[in-house]
Formats: sequence, structure tokens, C-alpha cells
Amino acid sequence: MIGLIDVSIEYSHGIERVTLAYYRSSGTNSRKIKGLWYPIVGIKMTTGAFHEFPPYINYVLSATTRNGVGTRRWLAKSVFFHNGPDYPAPTMGFSGSRHADSLLKIGKTLRYLYETNQYHEDSSLTPAALNKEIASHRIYRGNRNTQQVNFELLIRDIYHNL
Repeated sequence: MIGLIDVSIEYSHGIERVTLAYYRSSGTNSRKIKGLWYPIVGIKMTTGAFHEFPPYINYVLSATTRNGVGTRRWLAKSVFFHNGPDYPAPTMGFSGSRHADSLLKIGKTLRYLYETNQYHEDSSLTPAALNKEIASHRIYRGNRNTQQVNFELLIRDIYHNL
């Protein structure tokens, strides 16, 4: 199961609303916890090099993914497993950045909401629709930046362990 959630993120210029994508883990790979929701960047549309996301996101995924490529329908999440030596991730899959605890808290909240049937199912959320939403040029009410810019700022912070 994959879902979108709107969160508030504090940047140097203020708090911005940002849509994030998460998936529910089956707990079968990379020491992930069954039922916990983990953040993803998007969904790979074709096998090979990254080109389905905005240029900066493609760059980060290429740098954090084995051989810089992914397979079709792969959940692009490597940046959240990328940890610098100074910031070991407290829980695998939530980054080693200052955002790790917040990302984990969101994952636990989504698990609770899912397990208690407090969510809205959207059958129109295809991989292409999810990727489009994450990279949207829309500016949410009260935001200064577009969804894409705010999402890229978050990924930048995570990638550089800021």
C-alpha cells in the first residue's frame, strides 16, 4: 500500500506544507519493520537511469542507488537509507538527517491510521499520479515555494545530512 500525506516542514524561511509519499512495509527486506510506513521519493517508471523525476531528485537517486539505476515499479527510497558517518539512522529507512525522527513519527502515525481504518483510499493513485503530485508546481496556500521546490529542499537536507 502506498499513500500521500501532507506535513509541515520547518525551513530557514519558515514553515511550509509539503506532500510526502510513504509505503507500508511487508517487513521482508533490509531489516524493515512489518506494517511500518516508510518514506519514498516516488516510483520508478522504467528500468534504467533515473529520468522520471526532477533533475535534482534524479541526481540524488543516481548517487544513492546501486549502479545509479533502478527497475520499473521500484519504490525510489535509496536516499532515505543513505547515511553519512556522522549521522547514523536511528531506524533503517528514515535517513540519518535531522528529519529522521519526524519521518519515523509520520511512519508510525500512518501505521496507526491504517490499522484503525482511518484513511481514505484513492484507487486513482497510480505511479505516474504519485510522481506528478510529488513534483507538482502548485503552491499550497500559505507557502512561499512550490511543492517541487519544498520537496527538493527536504531531499537536499536528507542527502547532505543537514
